[in-house]
Amino acid sequence: MLLTLKKSLLVASGLFCLSWNAFAQANPLQDFVNSLHTFEANFAQQTLEDSPFSSANPPKTGHFQLLRPGKLVWEYSAKDAQRIVVDGQNLWVLDKDLEQVTVRPIAEVQADIPLSWLLYDEKIQDKFTIIFAGERQGMVWYNLTPKAATYFQSIEVGLKAGVMQQVLMYEGPENITKINFSQVQINQPIAPQNFEFTLPQDLDVIGQPSER
Repeated sequence: MLLTLKKSLLVASGLFCLSWNAFAQANPLQDFVNSLHTFEANFAQQTLEDSPFSSANPPKTGHFQLLRPGKLVWEYSAKDAQRIVVDGQNLWVLDKDLEQVTVRPIAEVQADIPLSWLLYDEKIQDKFTIIFAGERQGMVWYNLTPKAATYFQSIEVGLKAGVMQQVLMYEGPENITKINFSQVQINQPIAPQNFEFTLPQDLDVIGQPSER
């Protein structure tokens, strides 16, 4: 009886290891990233209250372009008047309302970019702990918790048919940002010059860019 129980536990343990290894080797989120060269979509960004299922605040809208590795443009609509550019060397933030540009070398801020896991040719698990977060709203979800300290606690990514459709960023239990993507295009040509930042005249510049 005892010998049979031990054998059963060993078999169960072996099956668990096989299942975990299969999950680790067939990670749809990493597969999505590995297959990606460009990503372009409209977005609606909303600050939530209490839970990711509330919708208390109106969203900010804009357009997102990504060119892997290392380049993105995140531009809010005219009423919000902000443009964020990662050009491969620096992170630029143009704020028209404040009439200023902020710039930081990527080497200094990479960990604080919420989409850094998508932007660079690195295994996600090198920088994040990945947890399968189940299925809801017709999407398969993965939770990414940074292994190094950063300003956000975790990110949840929702995939539909293997493509990113929604992101939830948790800065705290009552500080959640929800981003919905629409009109998604992947691996379509995007002009490289879209990711070049031209410094507008007569604006204050805060920070010092890294030289190429």
